[in-house]
Amino acid sequence: MLLALAYLTVVLIWTTTPLAVVWGGATDWYFAVASRTTLAALVIVPVALWFGFHRRFALNWRNIKISLFAALPIFGGMTLMYWAGQYLPSGWIAVIFAMTPLVTGVIAHFLLPKSRLNLYKVVAILISLCGLIIIFAPNLRQELAGYQLLAILSAFASVFVHSLGTVLTKRCATHLPSLDIVAAALILSALGYFVVQPDLLLFPQSYPDLSHKEVAAIVYAALIGSVVGFLLFFYLLKNMDALKVALIPVITPVFAILLGHFLNAEPLGWDIAAGAALVLIGLLLFQKQS
Repeated sequence: MLLALAYLTVVLIWTTTPLAVVWGGATDWYFAVASRTTLAALVIVPVALWFGFHRRFALNWRNIKISLFAALPIFGGMTLMYWAGQYLPSGWIAVIFAMTPLVTGVIAHFLLPKSRLNLYKVVAILISLCGLIIIFAPNLRQELAGYQLLAILSAFASVFVHSLGTVLTKRCATHLPSLDIVAAALILSALGYFVVQPDLLLFPQSYPDLSHKEVAAIVYAALIGSVVGFLLFFYLLKNMDALKVALIPVITPVFAILLGHFLNAEPLGWDIAAGAALVLIGLLLFQKQS
């Protein structure tokens, strides 16, 4: 029962997070991602300390390296995705992020000796890429086409960085609990945002003028998307069949596209539906071979 509830919760979180990214970054995308990460760190660090983080986490090179790798999906991947969210519908973001298992598989082929691509996996990747082309090609807005193309590249770079961080963390064969890894990654990422723009979060007078919807989206993404989502996902990885967990990225884009259409007036035509279907077919074929 607990596993089923955790699974359903992760599906709901991953479905709603792309829309939270678009809404939260509407006025100032950098403030949105920096404040989301900082707030998530402020929440999760006391929890990690309560469960003995300070006793388990020795400041040695191995643990620092693992933390840096784990921070890549947050400081690198999430930053790129928030920038892309200025120009892309949330449904598109969800579909691109659904490519994560495929990109992870390609990276793992080169970095993990036991993870190799075969012909079926390559065909699955090509099917998903065709689906993306069907979605993007006819739906670029003429006045924003240049920015949207850059945003698509940024979103793909986000997926690549996220996947790279995941593979490198797995490659370290870490002994640390997932709570410690997430806490350390959020701390490093929050520090990174402060280094890039130190006055943005320290001085309230520099805060952008946000609507209630934007504030709610940032808080939701921090507390639910980052903290609850990360912890439940790692819980599922440890306690559920890997194939069932791998189906989450296949399920969520469908609901994310519908959510963006009904709540954010995002386009939804036969081309988007057909393209998304091809992406999901490619994902299913890829996961079956895994």
